[in-house]
Amino acid sequence: MMFKAASLALITVAGFSPLAMAQTSGAESMFERDRNVSVLQRPRPDYDAGGIQNGALLIYPELVLGLEFTDNVFATSGNEESDIIGVITPGLTFDTTWSRHSVSGDVSATRREHFDFSDESVWNFTAGAGGQLDITRETNVSAGARYSALTEPRTSAGAAGQAAEPIEYDTWSSYLGAERAAGRIKAQARVDFNVFDYDDAPLFGGGVADQDFRDREEYILSARGDYAVSPDTAIFGRLRYNDRSYDLSPPTVALLRDSEGYTFDVGADFDLNGVARGVIGLGYTEQDYESAALPDIDGLSVEGTIEWFPTQLTTVTVNASRAVQDSAVAGSGGFFATSAGVSVDHELRRNIIISAGVALSEDDYSGIDRTDERLNISGGVTYFLNRTAGVRASYSYVDQDSSGAAGNQDYSKNVIGLSLVLRR
Repeated sequence: MMFKAASLALITVAGFSPLAMAQTSGAESMFERDRNVSVLQRPRPDYDAGGIQNGALLIYPELVLGLEFTDNVFATSGNEESDIIGVITPGLTFDTTWSRHSVSGDVSATRREHFDFSDESVWNFTAGAGGQLDITRETNVSAGARYSALTEPRTSAGAAGQAAEPIEYDTWSSYLGAERAAGRIKAQARVDFNVFDYDDAPLFGGGVADQDFRDREEYILSARGDYAVSPDTAIFGRLRYNDRSYDLSPPTVALLRDSEGYTFDVGADFDLNGVARGVIGLGYTEQDYESAALPDIDGLSVEGTIEWFPTQLTTVTVNASRAVQDSAVAGSGGFFATSAGVSVDHELRRNIIISAGVALSEDDYSGIDRTDERLNISGGVTYFLNRTAGVRASYSYVDQDSSGAAGNQDYSKNVIGLSLVLRR
């Protein structure tokens, strides 16, 4: 579609001759939101991993060994099956210590081994890297890429609940962005390119869950401008355009699922005297499908996160979002995904963190009569033994009510986890 030409044009505009723009001292301070540090981000010199330094490169290896218990392996409404899962995750992150410019990345693999249902055992892998080039103090260019080999959870919509084995898929993503902050004005532009490739899976009782109809490429172009009303508050306008192109088209598949859409929102980025900080955007979104059989989707868009610091030892985080997502359910091109939640992190002691959260979400499908409503409750404790070891205990509960003529995925699920984290 028209996106490829438009993206190249905006990348050129995003350069906006940054070296020719007047440099303004103090521009960074107009957009900093670091008066407070959240409980999870706070440095703990006595317990933070030191890493391995190799020149200007800092490497942080980590190994997670854990056990999980779930009372509903297949996320079904009846005949629930329970199981214990062994989890092992080796990985590492790295970062540079340069005074200007930066490069960082991570790589990890996760093995989930089911004790009773061996066909549910899976490997997940992800690796990515990104960097930032500081052209001037006020201007930078960034780029990055990531590859992941993942499996869909049984709670996913579509064929995940009927497949005899978890559905595997690969994703490739890359981005290129630019940012310029001068005085009270900050401008940002970014282009993302994502590829999704799903594998088929056998069905319970025979047959194959063909997932090739979900393979696609996605371009996302975004531009944002901020104006700092004060050193504590900035208002912004943002435009995001997407182009989603599927590999298969009729007659190979029943429906052409290609679409393009945009989201325009305005909002505020603020830090209220160190008591609360956040970003809130409200606007309008629309996704237009090439096939007349798939109705277009449009409506209110929401994206926001607010952190409240009632004390230095407690952080309360509120999240809300409303956006259009592609559907994995036959007959539906997409759905409105709406969610809202609150979480609390409390530092009981310097090396003990207690966390709890609750969230509500709704997936309202277009083109079919289906609405999925979910309640998520979670809690956990993290205990840092020293700089190289820690213990985590967690609990989560999910309850989904799938209503409408096409709704067929009611379930509730409890998961209890305990893990040992080893770091260097």
